[in-house]
Amino acid sequence: MKKISLVIGGKRYTITLEEPFADDVEKELLELFDSGKDNETKILLQAFLSKQIEYLELQQKIEELLKKFPS
Repeated sequence: MKKISLVIGGKRYTITLEEPFADDVEKELLELFDSGKDNETKILLQAFLSKQIEYLELQQKIEELLKKFPS
């Protein structure tokens, strides 16, 4: 378990990250947010939308791959 703190829109948020993905999530969060300063709320929204698009693209690729296998 790992904890990371971020300041977004003037408020401090502490997030508890569970294994096995804690290190990867922490790395991505620190690439998106500056842990040493107040981050704008729009950065959080942009990060969410970016990850949502990434998820939808992966879902589409999986569906395409599944079509190649006989039912």
